[in-house]
Amino acid sequence: MNTPAPRQGTDVSTPSSNPFTAYGEQASQKAIVGTLLRYSKGDYLAGQDDEEVAMGSKFVANMDELMVGWIRWENNRPTDHIMGKISENYQPPRRNELGDTDKAMWEVDSQGKERDPWQFSNYLLLWGVTDAELYTFATSSKGGLNALGDLCKVYGKAMAQHPDEYPIVELGDDSYPHPNKEFGRIKIPVLKIVGWETRGVFTDGEVADSAGEESVAVEKAPEKAPAKAAPAPPTGKAKF
Repeated sequence: MNTPAPRQGTDVSTPSSNPFTAYGEQASQKAIVGTLLRYSKGDYLAGQDDEEVAMGSKFVANMDELMVGWIRWENNRPTDHIMGKISENYQPPRRNELGDTDKAMWEVDSQGKERDPWQFSNYLLLWGVTDAELYTFATSSKGGLNALGDLCKVYGKAMAQHPDEYPIVELGDDSYPHPNKEFGRIKIPVLKIVGWETRGVFTDGEVADSAGEESVAVEKAPEKAPAKAAPAPPTGKAKF
């Protein structure tokens, strides 16, 4: 693969002169904390077994841990993370700074179209209201990024009134008509603030003990699949 171009202070939001601290900050950004949660074509799916999570499920969103940046993919596996926290004013590098610009070297999708190995992505740490478990909502699709952008706008206006609390978000979705009628309506996630909870639900010990390297693939492109029938009701194995 091509070697990424040199960057100045873009890998972490607060560069450190201590090489061990700097490495620790960068390496820690690669972990999915708890269980991976993603949205795919109308369903919220958790973990390596893609267990369906019911619409309306509630989670406390740790907005201080919202991370933004780039993930590099190869053979449907992440190979590099260049991400930082919104709360620390992290500014991700531009795509042209990352290398891998030769399209002839890119992998192709099932339709033979070149696929950029670098995907702009967001990670949001969540705490399940029902099961008190930790999750990371990960997305790189247009719909998912917009959902987190909308959440940030609402939270940003209300955070001063809730200095010691994080928002409780409810999982929902919406849809819009695809410009190509062949694809019908495209479903997108919605994370609606429905309440507030003390920040104490996220303790340092819980976060550290639950960190893991789940390598379940994040959705890697805007939703473009043809419309499908509504998903069946959650099975008995769902947690929510």
